[in-house]
Amino acid sequence: MKQIRLFMICMLLALKGFAQGVQVQGKVTSANGAAVPGATILEQGTTNGATTNADGVYRITTTKANASLVYSYVGLISQTISVQGRTVIDVTLEEDLKALQEVVVVGYGSQRKQDITSAVSVINMKDIGEQPANNMNQLIQGRAAGVVVKQKSGTPGGAFEVRVRGIGSLGAGSDPLYVIDGFAVGTTVGQNLNPNDIESISILKDAASTAIYGARGSNGVVLITTKNAKEGKVGVNLSVDYGIQNVPSSRRVKMLNGVEFAQFKKEVFEDGIRYFQNREPTLEEVPIGFRYPEQTKYSTDWFAEIMNNNAAYTDVNLTISSGKGPLRSLLSVGYFKEEGSIIKTDYDRISIRSNLGGQVNKFLNVGLNINGSYTKQNLANTDGRSALVGGALLMDPREPVYNPDGTLRPYIGGLDGVFGFPNPVYVLNNVLRRRNIADILTNGFVEISFLKNLKFRSSVNAKLNYNSYKDYVPSTIGLSVASGTAGAPPRIATSQEIVEQLQNYSFDQLLTYTPQIGSQHSLDMLAGFTSQKEILRGVSGSANTFPDDLVPYLGAGSIRASNSYENGWTLLAYLARVNYAFKDKYLLSASYRREGSSRFGTQNKYGDFPAASVGWRVTEESFMPKMPWLTDLKLRASWGVTGNNNIGNYPSLAFVGANNYILGNAFAPGKVISSFANSALKWEKSNQLDIGIDLATFNNKLVFTFEYYNKLTNDMLLPVSIPAVSGFTTSLDNIGKVRNRGVEIGVDYKINIGAVNFRTNGNLTINRSKILAIKGVNDALWYGSFYGGYNVQKVGRPIGMIYGYKKMGIFNTQAEIDAWPKQDGVIPGGMKFADTNGDGVVTYDTQDMVEIGNPNPAFTWAWTGAADYRSFDLNILFVGAHDFDIYRNIEASTMNMDGVFNVLDKAKDRWRSPSNPGSDPNAKNSQGGTNYFKWSRESSERYVYDGSYIWLKSVTLGYTLPKFKSVLSDARIFVTANNLFLFTKYPGNNPDAGVRGGTELNNDDESYPVPRTFAVGAKFNF
Repeated sequence: MKQIRLFMICMLLALKGFAQGVQVQGKVTSANGAAVPGATILEQGTTNGATTNADGVYRITTTKANASLVYSYVGLISQTISVQGRTVIDVTLEEDLKALQEVVVVGYGSQRKQDITSAVSVINMKDIGEQPANNMNQLIQGRAAGVVVKQKSGTPGGAFEVRVRGIGSLGAGSDPLYVIDGFAVGTTVGQNLNPNDIESISILKDAASTAIYGARGSNGVVLITTKNAKEGKVGVNLSVDYGIQNVPSSRRVKMLNGVEFAQFKKEVFEDGIRYFQNREPTLEEVPIGFRYPEQTKYSTDWFAEIMNNNAAYTDVNLTISSGKGPLRSLLSVGYFKEEGSIIKTDYDRISIRSNLGGQVNKFLNVGLNINGSYTKQNLANTDGRSALVGGALLMDPREPVYNPDGTLRPYIGGLDGVFGFPNPVYVLNNVLRRRNIADILTNGFVEISFLKNLKFRSSVNAKLNYNSYKDYVPSTIGLSVASGTAGAPPRIATSQEIVEQLQNYSFDQLLTYTPQIGSQHSLDMLAGFTSQKEILRGVSGSANTFPDDLVPYLGAGSIRASNSYENGWTLLAYLARVNYAFKDKYLLSASYRREGSSRFGTQNKYGDFPAASVGWRVTEESFMPKMPWLTDLKLRASWGVTGNNNIGNYPSLAFVGANNYILGNAFAPGKVISSFANSALKWEKSNQLDIGIDLATFNNKLVFTFEYYNKLTNDMLLPVSIPAVSGFTTSLDNIGKVRNRGVEIGVDYKINIGAVNFRTNGNLTINRSKILAIKGVNDALWYGSFYGGYNVQKVGRPIGMIYGYKKMGIFNTQAEIDAWPKQDGVIPGGMKFADTNGDGVVTYDTQDMVEIGNPNPAFTWAWTGAADYRSFDLNILFVGAHDFDIYRNIEASTMNMDGVFNVLDKAKDRWRSPSNPGSDPNAKNSQGGTNYFKWSRESSERYVYDGSYIWLKSVTLGYTLPKFKSVLSDARIFVTANNLFLFTKYPGNNPDAGVRGGTELNNDDESYPVPRTFAVGAKFNF
């Protein structure tokens, strides 16, 4: 018995020690023997952990002796080791080469990341942290150096503006080409592509990567790959987002309220008498409408009246996938509904996608993708001062929204000299503007493996689009003075309907060959043929003079007109590419495309687009010392030629238009040539040089990317002046040259700190454009208007420079006016402008206008921070742009001191007299005189503001729920906010806004405001 008791005591002590665990120590090193500081050691199944010190040494006490320890470090392959009672465990972690072996989608194929020698940015949806997005371009924003994405308008369903490495053309478009699953769909994907269906996005930025797309590659290429079923997995995924959006008070322009506006009107009236009649006015002389400002009955904030506060949006997506068996399938259905932040505007989209494909046998591989969507959009005329948003700022705040009986007032204003406007609330409730779009995008392929390394792939792609638009403006809608016409209702009701059908087909025949030529060589070759055709057919009709507003259809109008049209384009191209690598350290890629397009003249139907790039992985050289911190260093350079055919369909042809006349007192139909033909019209081409450095350190923990590029665009397609004796004033020709030169820097950093995994990346872009030639060295192209701001393209200067009068201050007295160069018609309180040409006169034309602003940022940047701790995750995105100017055109009305519009709050600090000059030099009094109006709205430095900003674009906080193995494999809930905080001194609601396109940059005449969004959501994987 004594022996038995002793045995049991020993066993209990052993079990107690086994349960208590042991203290383990050791050292963690990498494959090259270097210490790994900051490595994480975690007892499996617990939160018990430790990290290595600067020498790679660690110490941990386990909770039980039979514990398993997990050793991990960013960029190295994790190891799990059973302790088994040991007290000393040294571990060597091997390098994780997955980052370099990652396959990246490029034009007409894919490459290993380590073999890429051109400028390609890859956006993986996993890195974004499953951020909710209602627009595909929202996923790109801030994620890639050299790619600037602007949300210029908050219109539901509205598109974003995307620019890759600046604006490269003065006459053709600057939008990138979008390619979805290998199908080049054009310069926009609209809102019809569900972002939830996207697996990854590659952005091709330099000519070496985009030349394979020939005449459509000058502005960059965005390659979108949609989701497919994962091999061997079957799953059901459900995601639900619900949010609200509104325009925060900090981004609402502050105007005068009713009492303040009445006081302003009174002071303007009194100051006019003081100046022109040189006496004090009496109270009885002041019109009764603003004689007693404090008695003003109404104080309407018209902007607030049209806002839809807490506008809801819902996004629901269901995906069913099966990756088992030779054929994999995926079906996804999505529904998105968004109420606009302006009342009665909204957007609905339902989408369905089916991806089917796989290996039929060892010789045959097939795939079929079908995407369908249907959208409904209720629109409003919102952009510009004569539209709803600008008009809401200008309207008389002393007027009510509703009649005494509670009905909406159709027309506001026209009293006390204030211009009249249609009631914007009434307009939004009674004007019909609706767009419906049905879209089908499909592509399929058959890939045949003739030999082991020889494959032929035949693809067929098709896009079918049905677009219908209808509007009806009833007779109860008046006209706005700001639009150049005026009048209270009733008016003639008008309606129009447009129906368009687009068909786009392409056929790609590609042959790839990847021979095995030894362990040190890697070679793949591509040759192919592609053709594409697009046809757009449309029918439009209009009508007016309706008997009433009860039947808003064209057939009810007394006067009707109709029209039909058809246009299209075709292209045909041959392409080839070769990629070669020797010992994975000497890399070469070359491509060539010869393309013909129907858009160019008969003498120049075809263009040639060659490109080549080289790379050198220096770290693979034997002479390169093996430094513990240096993981990979690759130097690369590329050159190529790309084209731009975004010039319309028939610019090389002569047009014939109707020109009817009366002959012998009878109608005689006639035709006349309306434009010259130019059979020599040729491609606008860009030559681009790119030099890049890819540097990975500390086992891919810290990765740097540097790019320098120099892009020259030649033979730009621009209208040139011709003698009027020809019967025309301009003709399209190949003239001019533009250079874009820039630097891009990207940084990625990953680290594990205990149980916290931290990831961050940032990018910085510096782009400088310069116009090298137009037609002659002194030529300039002026776009804009005398009262609306000019963007001028001038040789030797950046694109889109803002021109106008240079502001020199305010005239305080007549003596100052007399001492200044002649500025005819100005009076004290008026703006003092510079006589820039030195002729002694500030002329009322463009002769004295000079550069007053640069719309091109000195640099743009973005920063993303992400972290996860146990079940929590956080993702943050900041974007910024600095040192650029905005021409705030709306202030020509909101700072009009004549009293015909409501004015900005800062007008209270305006100039009133030499003894009361105010504190705001931009706010000045008209003195109630009509002559002053001559110098109150001209394009000038008065309207130029610094647009620099930092914008917290998105914040997402998520929590991963515990797994329920029998039901849920994964589940996550989250809260998110978009457009959260804007830090800027710009007084407008959106520093990215602009009502003009092309090279007419940063002209803000008030647009649909961009809302702030808050949402909650959940994602379930079954």
